[in-house]
Amino acid sequence: MTIRVRLTTWYAVVGAVTLLVLGFIVWFQYAASLGHGLAEVLIAEATATREIVEAHPGTAPDVGLLERGLFLVVFDSSGKVTYSSPGAPTFARPVPGSSSIGAGTVNRDELYAVAAEGGVTVVAGSSLADIDRNLDSLLRTMAVVGAAGAIILILGGWWLAGRALAPVAELTRAADAIGSRDLDRRLAEPARQDELGALARTLNRMLARIEDSARRQRAFVIGASHDLRTPLTTLRTELELAMTRPMDRDGLLAAVEGAHADAVRLSDLATGLLRLADARGDGRPMDMEKVDLRSLVGDCTDLLARRAATRGVRIMAQVPDAEVSADRARLQQAIANLLDNALRYAPPSTAVDIHATVTGDRETRILQVEVLDLGPGVAADVQASLFEPFARSRTGDASGTGLGLASAAAAVHAHGGEIGYVAQASGGSRFWFWIPA
Repeated sequence: MTIRVRLTTWYAVVGAVTLLVLGFIVWFQYAASLGHGLAEVLIAEATATREIVEAHPGTAPDVGLLERGLFLVVFDSSGKVTYSSPGAPTFARPVPGSSSIGAGTVNRDELYAVAAEGGVTVVAGSSLADIDRNLDSLLRTMAVVGAAGAIILILGGWWLAGRALAPVAELTRAADAIGSRDLDRRLAEPARQDELGALARTLNRMLARIEDSARRQRAFVIGASHDLRTPLTTLRTELELAMTRPMDRDGLLAAVEGAHADAVRLSDLATGLLRLADARGDGRPMDMEKVDLRSLVGDCTDLLARRAATRGVRIMAQVPDAEVSADRARLQQAIANLLDNALRYAPPSTAVDIHATVTGDRETRILQVEVLDLGPGVAADVQASLFEPFARSRTGDASGTGLGLASAAAAVHAHGGEIGYVAQASGGSRFWFWIPA
């Protein structure tokens, strides 16, 4: 069932219920008004007749003064009828006050009895046929008006629902027309600040995120293809040359060494891609545990000690003796990749500093980590894509796969944290991240 049909149904149901309630109130008030008016007439007629009977005993009331549809009956003290106006029904003497006869039949009568001197009872009455006809006529009129009103409500509800949902249908058609090749298109945003305007702006923000995601995926595929093509091409060429050209032992050994280097390059790239996929929040499930921060950073520095010694670079760590709640493998990957990146570009005989602090109370603890080096820094035009896969932004050692910073960022984001880069005023780079701890 479409929204338009549901809205129209609701309009019709609410309108019908409203008409029924209003109709009942009108009918009830009209019936009460007629009954109250008749009661006043009967009281007045019975009272006036009693005065005549008391003033002139044995005198018959002047029925010519009776209003149309009324009748009078006088009972003596024994309950015998001493007077009955033409058209009056036969009934037993009632008790003083209001009463009715013929209840549940078509011809009903309303009575009002008053006691006079000498045990005489004067009864004024009237048939309720006219009132019943008036009420039946009102009921039929309200039924016709209600049916017409219901039809108008249904048609009006259908038109109003269609008019209200027309902009939504237009947004739907416009959004459906946007394909994978024109993600730069946007929906027309109405100037009015209502729900439809908010919907259009929300869809445009979603399209912008989809476009950015598609751009990142294309860049990832292009980067992976480029990094895979070079070693594969070199490996194929070296193997073909070894197969087609006569070589002595030294030449064959050189070809094998070249092929081995290319195979290592391919293996490193595949490992980097697997680590990137593993570090993402939608990759391996998070395994939160208590992690000794100083021990974790020590493991990272031990892992990179040989590379640091080869480049003549020292790793200086300032880490508190504290425990944090984190996924140990992901946190180690983030810190190790930032340290590896710093070592790759740090000049010889310099130091790479890593600072870690834990702030906040038990509910809002934050782990902050900084890695500083004195390398060439990051060019301003590539800082926006610094943490994307295959981004290489600094001159120097270019032997990496371009996945280290992307993996570090994925590990940090999986923890719900943030990562960034700031150029140091004295030169070099400062990479930082924080995660809830």
